[in-house]
Amino acid sequence: MQSGPQQVPSTLFVVGVCLVAVAVVLGVGAIRFEFAYVGVTTDLADADWIVDYTVLTPTDRALVDVALGGERYVTDSLGGLPGPGRGSLVVRHDDVYHEFARRPYFDAGTDHGIASLATALAGVATFALAARANNDRNSRRSYPL
Repeated sequence: MQSGPQQVPSTLFVVGVCLVAVAVVLGVGAIRFEFAYVGVTTDLADADWIVDYTVLTPTDRALVDVALGGERYVTDSLGGLPGPGRGSLVVRHDDVYHEFARRPYFDAGTDHGIASLATALAGVATFALAARANNDRNSRRSYPL
């Protein structure tokens, strides 16, 4: 019984699983949180949080002012976003309700994002090699490669 060649597909499969798992772990480091101005709103029913501008911390007020100016704020920490909790935020400022979006996203341009994508690609390629090795082992070809 030959144990070497029969182990190749399953070993490649395990390596592929490990690479994809590492890619997921690396991908967590590429998660960013965005705070951006959506616009003036009158529909407060869909808002997750409604706060008055005066109750915000000075840092949160500064970020709201920057967002009102059209710039988006990106951080790697959920706690770095203005306002309480998660989800959409409506801020009452000068008797006008301004809606802001707070959303997580995967930033592929970061070091962790690039490493995650490259590792995932290597894992998928390893899966393909495992499938090919398994197919080559189980099939008898009548033609040369």
